[in-house]
Amino acid sequence: MRSLVVYFSRTGENSVNGRIEVIEKGYTEIIAEKIQKALECDIFKLEPVEPYPFSYEECVERARKEVTCDYLNSDFSIDEYDVVFIGFPNWYRSYPRIVAKFLKDHTWVGKTVIPFCTNEEGALGIGELELRSSVKGAIIKKGFAERGYNANSCDERLEKWLKEVL
Repeated sequence: MRSLVVYFSRTGENSVNGRIEVIEKGYTEIIAEKIQKALECDIFKLEPVEPYPFSYEECVERARKEVTCDYLNSDFSIDEYDVVFIGFPNWYRSYPRIVAKFLKDHTWVGKTVIPFCTNEEGALGIGELELRSSVKGAIIKKGFAERGYNANSCDERLEKWLKEVL
């Protein structure tokens, strides 16, 4: 079975334990790379047509306004993969609309989809539920959620979860 890690992650200002801090590498990206390394599989980062603002408040405002999904810069195909990990930061209790666009653009019948997310609080939120309606025909495994600021130190939990879902 061929596996793929697809993720969206953001750098810049971020909320960390109720404070705004600058992060040089997105938390979801850190976990995506750990999964890719553990499985020795392919990895693909979702990139918006127009990058999200560096400022946390400006990014929150843009995310709040996003209702359409026509801003994903990708023509990547998942056809050759059996297992697709989908990674995202929890925005407004779900996944960002850039992830929604990617899910909408692909056929999921016969695939195994495994979500993971980073969050300030709220774990996967309703992301897992929304995912079920977006990847019709796929088998969806139990997701992994980690507080963003723990992304660098979640190796044991991540390893245990990977053994459970694979």
